[in-house]
This record gives sequence, C-alpha cells and structure tokens, in this order.
Amino acid sequence: MLKNKFIHIFNDDKFIDPTIKLLERIIPGQSVYLVITNKNTEFKYVKSLLVEPVVLKNNRDLLVFADRINTSENKGVFFHSLDDFKIQIADNLNDAIIKVWFIWGYDLYNSWGILKKNNYTKATKQILQKESFSLKFKNLFLFNQITFSLYLKSLKGPLRFPSFIQNILENNFNTNYYRVIQKMNIVVPVLPNEYETIKKMNVKAEYAPFTYGCIEDLLGENLNKNVLNQQHILVGNSADPANNHIDVLKHLGKINLGKRKVYVPLSYGGDIDYINHIIKIGEKELGENFVPLKAFMTIEKYNEILLSCGTVIFNHIRQQGVGNIIIAGYLGAKIYLNKNSPAYSYYKSVGMSIFENKSFSNKSIKVELTADEMYENRKILMEKYALDAVQKKVEVLTDIVLKASNS
Repeated sequence: MLKNKFIHIFNDDKFIDPTIKLLERIIPGQSVYLVITNKNTEFKYVKSLLVEPVVLKNNRDLLVFADRINTSENKGVFFHSLDDFKIQIADNLNDAIIKVWFIWGYDLYNSWGILKKNNYTKATKQILQKESFSLKFKNLFLFNQITFSLYLKSLKGPLRFPSFIQNILENNFNTNYYRVIQKMNIVVPVLPNEYETIKKMNVKAEYAPFTYGCIEDLLGENLNKNVLNQQHILVGNSADPANNHIDVLKHLGKINLGKRKVYVPLSYGGDIDYINHIIKIGEKELGENFVPLKAFMTIEKYNEILLSCGTVIFNHIRQQGVGNIIIAGYLGAKIYLNKNSPAYSYYKSVGMSIFENKSFSNKSIKVELTADEMYENRKILMEKYALDAVQKKVEVLTDIVLKASNS
C-alpha cells in the first residue's frame, strides 16, 4: 500500500480532512494518509475514509511502524508537525528516505529554547509558572543566537570550551529534536519568512511551499460577503497561552466598547486552569461584552461569528492563527497583530493593511478599513491562498520532493 506513494503522517486534527480533500483534488491517488493514535477509538476530528489509523502504544509499535516505512518504496514521508512520536519515527527512518517537515508552530517555537523563551508576554509568564533561577540563567545566557553560534564553532574547532561548559551546551542544544530536524530534507513553514528562522538553527533543508486549504473551501458560500460595518471583536484563535490574552483583555477594558461583543475562542489548545483564568479576567475587565467560546464548533458556525467581527486582535509573538488572519483579512476585518510576530512582518511586507495591536484605541475602534483597503487585502490574499495558488504550491512541493527522491 505504501509503494510508490507520498506518505503523510498526521495527528487527529481539524485541519486533516480539508488537507486530504485538497491533495486528492490536485494529485489524486498519489498519497497514503496515516493518522497516529495511541488507542483503538474513533477519531475526534478526522472523518476521511482515506485515512489509515496507526496505533502506537509503545516503543515496539513505533519501531515496527518505522520499519514498515523503511521497507517500502515510497516517494517521501511528510511529517505534519513534529511531536514526540513523529520525532522518534523520523529518527528511525533510513537516511535515503526523503523527509518533509510541515511546521505548524508549536513544533518550532515550543521546541527550541532560543525561540520558546520569547513566546509569552510578561503578564502571561506570571500566570504560567514562576521561573526558577536555572531557567532564568538559561534564558539569559544560554538560549541566545550568539551562544548557539559559538557552540556550532566548537564542534568544528579550533574553538573549544572546558568540558563542563561543552557538556552544558551539548545537553541543551544537541537534543533529539535538534538531531531529527537536521535529518529533514525539506521544510514547509506556514509563512515564508519563517524559513530564515530555520536557517538560523543550522538546518540545511530546502524550502517548499504549502497551504492547508484554500480561501474558497474555508469560506464556502460566504465568499462574496464582507465585515465592513460589523462591530464585534475577535481576540485570539485558541486557549493556547501563546495568544497572550491578558494584555489584550486589559487593554480592551480601558476602551469604551459600547455594545460590541468580544469573542474569545477557548475550545482547544490550553489547560483548564489557564482557560478559567482567562474567563475570570475577561469577565472582570469586559463584563457583558466578554463572550468566551468554550465549545468546539464547525467551521460554518465559526464563520458566522467571524462575519460579525469587523475587528480582529491577535497578540501572538510566535506564528499562530494564520488561517484566521487569512479569513478575516479576506472578509475586510481590521486586523491588529503583535509587531514582533512573523505574521505581522510578513503581511506588512506583501502590502496588506495590518495594524500593530497596541494602536487599538477609543479613536481607532471607530475607523474601519475602507472598501479600497479591503479589496487590496483581498487581492493579495487571493494571490497567495486561492485554489489556483494553493494548487500551484502543491505542484511545486511535489516537484521538489520527487527531485530530491530521484537524486
């Protein structure tokens, strides 16, 4: 079944069915879709009949699965995010197998110390956990690009640290995660400018494009609608603490919102303690304006809420929520992003009307995008995420993988 196929390895996630639909539309019959699970139960999100579940309960199951791939004549293995299971699978694959890493976000920004330390604002850090002295030391002196560069030079010589320092560097930089991403032949980031971050990690993999879904599928019958004159506000995309909700909610609490609702998606991505903390702050700062979205909903229902939001505020420092940015931007929402995020710098660089979240105020809340700004944003997004553009990305990705496989 795996012979002469692209092997896609997923987790049970809401993005998977649309991805399979997209790939089968563009390169039908060329892929095998495997979803990793640790129990014999139905998937929560994945419903596609093309999916084969792979139950990995222990290390033996994992090694058997890796051997199954090693003995197949496949065109390449596509890892959709890198969690612990996929890291172990990749580590046990033959070097000759082409390995493609689709970066989701957490598997980059939460896994590399230099990036992880910058995910959260001070307000978010204060409720997550108190930093130990050793962690503060690592974040200040160890986890930075200069130290990492010195570590790389020490591996080549003649620079060499005392053995105890070298051991510290080895233990913190030469991790299983780092060794596995060094084995990747091709990387597929969500945003093109993230490739520069990958290169700073000394990863030599080739860049390839891909987008999970297209605007036509994401919006469906809402394709010709817009949110100009819509008053409500969307804050964040999930309960992940990387949303840095607290800063935004407290900022909004100082603004006269009138009857505007502030929708905050909290149905996935964070633990119950964090969710409850955000709800408590939201109710305190915003009162009846605050509307937490605690239950998972279909994309159709979610789009109904987006269609009522003329303003979207994301406070991510890492890459996250790009699908929401695409949909909201297409619909004409005024989008406020953290200026330190790769999303802010990328969408600014391609000419979109995007705003820094700290500029949101009593004055700015009354100023919507003009129709011209909306249509310009829409034009830019269609050039990058419409079906024909997404199809071209799949074709380019496929060509890159086949070229690497044949060589």
